[in-house]
Amino acid sequence: MENPGLRTLTSFLEQVHRHAPVNFSTLSEERRRGYGMVSRYLKFCLGNDLITVVSERRTRGRYPSKEYALSERGLKLLNIFEEAES
Repeated sequence: MENPGLRTLTSFLEQVHRHAPVNFSTLSEERRRGYGMVSRYLKFCLGNDLITVVSERRTRGRYPSKEYALSERGLKLLNIFEEAES
C-alpha cells in the first residue's frame, strides 16, 4: 500500500491515542469510514510499528476481536507533528 495522506494518518493516530484501547468497529464508526479504509490504515500502521495490538479475544464472528493502542514510535511521530503545527 502507498503511504496514506499525512493529515489523515495523524488524525487516525490521534484517534487511536485518544480512545486506546480501541477496536476496529469503534475506529470505523467514529471516522465515518468504511471497513476497507480503516482496514488499510490499520495494516499500514501495524506494518510500520505505529500502533500495536494490546488484546485479542475470540468472539462469535469469523475473526478475533483486537484492541489497538499507539506504540512508542507512533507517539513520537504524533508529537513531532504536533510540535510542527505549533
